[in-house]
Amino acid sequence: MTTTLITGATSGIGLELAKIYAQRGDRLLLVGRKPVSELDDFFTPDRYIQVDLGQPHPEDAIAAHMDAHGITQLDWLIHNAGTGYYGRVAEQSPENILTNISVNMGAPVAITHRLLPQLKAARGRVVFVSSVVSTVPTADYAVYTATKAALDGFAYNLRIELGDEVTVQVMHPGATRTDMHRKIGITPADMDTSKFPPADEVAAQIASAIDNNAKKAVIGGTNRLLHWAGEHAAWILDPLMKRSAAK
Repeated sequence: MTTTLITGATSGIGLELAKIYAQRGDRLLLVGRKPVSELDDFFTPDRYIQVDLGQPHPEDAIAAHMDAHGITQLDWLIHNAGTGYYGRVAEQSPENILTNISVNMGAPVAITHRLLPQLKAARGRVVFVSSVVSTVPTADYAVYTATKAALDGFAYNLRIELGDEVTVQVMHPGATRTDMHRKIGITPADMDTSKFPPADEVAAQIASAIDNNAKKAVIGGTNRLLHWAGEHAAWILDPLMKRSAAK
């Protein structure tokens, strides 16, 4: 049986990924902040790990749960959890900045480091859900964008370091119809999120890219164009983004 661990699994893309792998018959380890009492029966005590990735050493709680359930091998580790902030850096609190860095970058690194023995034992794979904005200038998302760019760099180097021992993949979805925008302070007046693709559609594309062993995949045609422009045509993209930010 394949053992799959997904962070940020209680809503959005993470929940939809969990449903996909549950249908495949995987043994799931689902990580989230909410108490299990606030979740439905999908989140059973044996598969749900309540931990705040913004707090120090979230990897300890995950490793303890695995030890308590005799799990010595991990086939899939999917780092999906993420948080953000909408607004200028000057308006963002120091505490919020640290939380963004901890959840989006620190926790994936720490959890991967802690679980490498289990991943190597299964010759498993670690998947980082980054973002198309990791290569795109995005005013009002500066810290979020920076954490995703750092995550890309970590994954790139980890892939070289691990070689054939563990497969390393990076997924770059774009804006998705989830609760994240509301949570980070975006109002309907700021952005019409109804035009974004739904989480189940994006999750299905991510799962397909994982299955196809893509080292790196950008989800969605428009996002692929943006990602390419960020890497190869900054001279075109930067002025456009500056004009957008000035509005």
